[in-house]
Amino acid sequence: MIPKKILFVILAFVVVLSISVVAIKLWPQAVLSKESFEFDGLTRTYLVHVPSSYDDNMPTPLVIVLHGYTGTAEGIETLTGFTAKSDKEGFIVVYPQGLVQRWNVGFGTLKFDTDDVDFINELINRLEQKYAIDPNRIYVTGFSNGAMMAYLLGAELSDKIAAIAPVAGSIGAMMNNVLEIIPDPSQPVSVIVFHGTGDTSVLYEGDGFLSVAESVAFWVRHNGCSINPQNETSFDGQVIKSVYSGGTNGTEVVLYTIVNLAHDWPTTPIKATDIIWDFFISHPKQ
Repeated sequence: MIPKKILFVILAFVVVLSISVVAIKLWPQAVLSKESFEFDGLTRTYLVHVPSSYDDNMPTPLVIVLHGYTGTAEGIETLTGFTAKSDKEGFIVVYPQGLVQRWNVGFGTLKFDTDDVDFINELINRLEQKYAIDPNRIYVTGFSNGAMMAYLLGAELSDKIAAIAPVAGSIGAMMNNVLEIIPDPSQPVSVIVFHGTGDTSVLYEGDGFLSVAESVAFWVRHNGCSINPQNETSFDGQVIKSVYSGGTNGTEVVLYTIVNLAHDWPTTPIKATDIIWDFFISHPKQ
């Protein structure tokens, strides 16, 4: 018969070994590195995840995910699930943090002194120096205020960004009876938009912010897409997909209208994260 003291030691060893094995199995999918650099006299931070499949000799897509107003990098990482998607599909994902939990999109009440466009541009430059980023597969998505920032980055950095995916955002706003809007992009950028008709924060039909129709029309026009979309309704009428194809350099504009969805990241009846990645990977810079 094994003495109790020895039995206890054996059991303790087995428990520790089991925990270690579980940790090793989970570790490759759990690493989120918090990093920072000085920009315009301020410390700017971000989370970055590099998939275990990453290879310095293989050009790797980059996805930038932007939080909403009062949000955080950690919060949008949890909300969207892009880290798990990164591991599955083999792209690098980065979650920048806005100062005072917001982004300067240059219009309406979300206009202030911080140069967030240059910050994101510098972030891309630094990631390109550190990793084998595919220059033709740099993408941006965001929610709410982050979606507005995605629209702005698509316009301001159209020479770098292949496609954007704004969720519950807008390209501009009326401020004191003056229209404030993102600038014209210099190059075509593919766009996929998600917006719920039940959104009371950034209204689908517009109220202060420009409407979804106006935001989509802006990119349809600048990409040179057909103004007559192909429409498809699914999930018993809950989801309407509108595809504006035939844009310059293979660009498209796609709108997903989710009936009655509030101000939220779509997870049902469609999963926005999965659809966004499929769209991104199908629309490299040309």
